[in-house]
Amino acid sequence: MEQEENIPEPMHRKDGKEADMDEKTKAFVEQMITGDESAFDALYHFYSGKLYRMALFLTGNRSDSEDVLQETFVKCYLNRGSLKNPERFEAWIYQILVRTAWRTSKMRKRKGELSYEGLLEQQEETGSRTAAVLQREDRMDGPLEKLLRDETARELLGAVNRLDVKYRTVVLLHYYNGLGTREIAEITGILEGTVKSRLSKARRLLKKCLETELAAGNGREAVL
Repeated sequence: MEQEENIPEPMHRKDGKEADMDEKTKAFVEQMITGDESAFDALYHFYSGKLYRMALFLTGNRSDSEDVLQETFVKCYLNRGSLKNPERFEAWIYQILVRTAWRTSKMRKRKGELSYEGLLEQQEETGSRTAAVLQREDRMDGPLEKLLRDETARELLGAVNRLDVKYRTVVLLHYYNGLGTREIAEITGILEGTVKSRLSKARRLLKKCLETELAAGNGREAVL
């Protein structure tokens, strides 16, 4: 199998700090870099769930998301030698996933139906992860942020899925995966200011979408 071209170089944080990674995961990454297939399998089992959910949101259907997930891990293993620092593994594999999903969506030129099965089973995990992110410094605490923090209802998931992929991507990376704007900029290959702008517009679009649903009389209390 030929090595995939244009694999992103491992990211280097401009502040000189490394992302937190527990020692066990770091050891698996180090072993995977040397070609240890059992370590690669362990990383697959650890990361595949959240990467699959990310791919599902980005592509809009299960078939494409499964293909994206598989291709991401194939690229990860084939290009493991380019990852010089195990601490950067998570951001690096997100880079591969996001760019693979974007390419897949562009090639398809269609939008599939999002299935919520599996995503809603992860409500507690998603909610707690989102809460941790939104409670960090410089986070807004308006009604929409409270919804993102405390609720993973079908209406909200549907609204996120209806966003254009460029807005959907930053929302998922920021709120559901806990990444900062600088990390998202490096993952997506856009300026940090553009990331902030897209997050701001995504919040406005989600707010408008949820307001429309509430106005349609779905029985929920108006919170926006």
